[in-house]
Amino acid sequence: MTLSIIELNDSEIRVASGTEIILRTPGCAVLKPDSVILGAEAMQISHLNPREASNRFWLNLNQDALAIRSTRVRHNADLAYRQLLMIHEQAGKPDEIIFSVPGSFSDEQLSLLLGIVEACPFSAAGLVDTAVAGAAAVAGRGDCIHIDIHLHQTVLTFLSVNDEVSRRRVQVVDECGLTEIYDTCAGVIADLFIQQSRFDPLHHAETEQSLYDQIPGCLAALNDRSEVSLEVQYDRNRHQIRVSRESLLQALEKYYTRILESVNEYETALIGDRLGILPGFHHRIRGARLLTQESVFHGIHLNRDHVYTPAPPLSFITSLPAGNEPADNPVTASPESAATENETPPENVTHILIRNRAVPLAGSPLYLSANGSIDKNRHEDSHCAISRSGTNVVVQQDGELSLYINGQRINGSCCVAPGDTLSFAGSDTTYRFIHVLPD
Repeated sequence: MTLSIIELNDSEIRVASGTEIILRTPGCAVLKPDSVILGAEAMQISHLNPREASNRFWLNLNQDALAIRSTRVRHNADLAYRQLLMIHEQAGKPDEIIFSVPGSFSDEQLSLLLGIVEACPFSAAGLVDTAVAGAAAVAGRGDCIHIDIHLHQTVLTFLSVNDEVSRRRVQVVDECGLTEIYDTCAGVIADLFIQQSRFDPLHHAETEQSLYDQIPGCLAALNDRSEVSLEVQYDRNRHQIRVSRESLLQALEKYYTRILESVNEYETALIGDRLGILPGFHHRIRGARLLTQESVFHGIHLNRDHVYTPAPPLSFITSLPAGNEPADNPVTASPESAATENETPPENVTHILIRNRAVPLAGSPLYLSANGSIDKNRHEDSHCAISRSGTNVVVQQDGELSLYINGQRINGSCCVAPGDTLSFAGSDTTYRFIHVLPD
């Protein structure tokens, strides 16, 4: 029997085997008259087909009729079912799946999720609160708050940690998700394009899609850079602008304020990595600690005997034993707290390996092409940019050629870790990201 873990967060659903993430896909769908496109492929055409796009089916997991007419699906639960089938196929068809679910899910939605799984070719082998799992391996004793962002909401989970990590309550900040943040950033960046190049990228569907594809990487890069350049191409013309960190911080302030209104500065705050890439956010919270992408999977792995349920009925687990093994702690300290904490930092990417050559990453981006060349300057053969954002290394798609991380197609941008590989559609060139030990 093979077992996988699914972390349900519609901004990026993650699948792991053990603690290794093997698949990532957003909760997005585009409904054509005779087909349904899901995941990264749907996200990459969602602004080309705005009236046919849907990205609320996990948030509103129910059996209400869809506003979009389709002969293939009737309601949100149908879309969730189809995406689970796709994930199951792409993840190697595991026999059993443990689900990590946000605390915002209602009892009715949890029951509906399990009902959907009954119609799938795998069985549910566990159901656990995402915040509890994410904190189980890392949280110290006392009260803490876990903060995670989704496509249309931010979920704050208040926890008590003694011998166990226990959920006290959940608070949801509605319409304060990555979709709203990206929409706001798109408006600011479009104004900058008009000011600097007299071109409005939101006026054409293809340039709007190109702009949205670049926003995640832009935000990640602005964590430790004062400005970045963005470029869109239309009708054989390239339009390039500079985006300052300050211009986006001003626009994002309203979202940061809404989230921080409920955060007690004297509680330990555990910041999910999806929220941690937003520039300047975690610096606003005293003693904030950044969770890694694998935190949830580490917590479940440490408590497998408590989570794994080989036969029904399944209970929704909202408390787990607190971890006490520092070596298993997958937390990165924020700059404000790093000076006061004596933790061993996790290994990060220092070099890109290509054809037995290791090219070091520095402060400025590197541009990679499908023919194996690495350059400090962008040129017409460049297909992606590699930049550092704090301790993270971000791959940003640059052009129409599809990119694959560990064999999985990415949408726009993503963070990479040592051992990850990068490849291109139609090319046998493979880059590997590595960590080189200091002298």
